Amino acid sequence: MPDRQEQLLRAAFLAGAVTDALALVPMLVPGMARLLWGFDDPTGSYRFAMGYGASLMLGWTGLLLWAYRRPLERRFVAALTVLVIYGLVITEIAAVLAGDLAAWRMIPTWCLQAILLGLFATAYHYRTFRRWAAA
Repeated sequence: MPDRQEQLLRAAFLAGAVTDALALVPMLVPGMARLLWGFDDPTGSYRFAMGYGASLMLGWTGLLLWAYRRPLERRFVAALTVLVIYGLVITEIAAVLAGDLAAWRMIPTWCLQAILLGLFATAYHYRTFRRWAAA
């Protein structure tokens, strides 16, 4: 039977992969970006940047699925994913502060990111948390 850390890592990797796969939709479909983010004019440079971002998002989805197969051996992918999520949050906050994106549109995303951060951090540090709890 798999240990608790392995189960948590699998859950985190799968949740992250599904989230990343779904994030590809507004990146590749301008109508969805308009619905979710309120972007009305997807210029050529916007589509170019989204294409780059979508390529990286697809690659990270694959990385998470790869880590899902051997979660304990590949648990460092969880730590890397936390860094990626922090980077996304910083980018989103910068867009909101610049007035390019309404904060209310980001609240669902930030809630999801907070859940994912908690899941990835808990899964990665599970054994440390258990040692602290036992002490």
